[in-house]
Amino acid sequence: MVVVPILKTIFATLLFTAATAACHLASRVPSGASGRTFSFGGAARTYVVYAPRAKLSKPALVLVLHGLYGDGASIDWRTKRTFDRLADRDGFVVAYPDALEGQWNTGHPGETNSDDVGFLSALIDTLAAEFDVDPKRVYVTGLSKGAAMTYRLACERPNKITAIAPVAGGLSEGLMRSCAEASRRPIPLLVMHGTADPIVPFDSGELEGNVQYWIRRNGCTLTPVVTRLPDVDPNDGARTRVESYGNCKDGADVSLYAIEGGGHHWPGGDQPLRGMGNFSRDFDAGVVIWDFFKQHPMP
Repeated sequence: MVVVPILKTIFATLLFTAATAACHLASRVPSGASGRTFSFGGAARTYVVYAPRAKLSKPALVLVLHGLYGDGASIDWRTKRTFDRLADRDGFVVAYPDALEGQWNTGHPGETNSDDVGFLSALIDTLAAEFDVDPKRVYVTGLSKGAAMTYRLACERPNKITAIAPVAGGLSEGLMRSCAEASRRPIPLLVMHGTADPIVPFDSGELEGNVQYWIRRNGCTLTPVVTRLPDVDPNDGARTRVESYGNCKDGADVSLYAIEGGGHHWPGGDQPLRGMGNFSRDFDAGVVIWDFFKQHPMP
């Protein structure tokens, strides 16, 4: 399904609104984390890394990708530092990379031409060498444009990424064919998306295309098992329907958290941006995502 031109115009306008608001996020590096820089492609590329207090042998690595005009520190704050706390509990390393000028090259029209797939791949190598990361447990999640970048990285580096969890964003339709032609190693996928998202509409066709492609890529059962999460906060205007696609190759499950009535947010994160729709407080996305990741090591 192709997004009609008028929808693209609305989408671009809303992205600008969200980006303007994102500029007001605190971008200071959180305590316990550290800001790093290394050279890639002739540019100084930066990121924030949080290592657990108790260093384990062969830890997992989680990359968390920010949205448009955000940065690594801001997405750490936006997610309420949930991944940092879980890293201390379970002993994995978490990194929050920065896009150049806050814009990832996700394959959508009008973006920067920076080699972000190459940058993120090099960052994984850098962190793997420093922390002796388990190459079978390298995970990626992201919000909005960071979600789109998460998909692209998995498509173009399928043998490097163990599982992904995009939130409120989708793989560019223009990259679907090249993704299909790349290595088809099954990659577990957890998607979270609000059905009333004003930035990346749930029914635009992009989300449906991404999920349908992935369940076929992973050889999953086409009919999902549907459950509902408890309505912990009945005043948030959102309920969550979970569609689980099982019997996938190599245990590469696909799950969709359809947040009914939900807007363009990180569920259970910090205070939502104005005009971005209802904000689900029924669960913490970081907790759910890490639980999904740790259940899916690479075979």
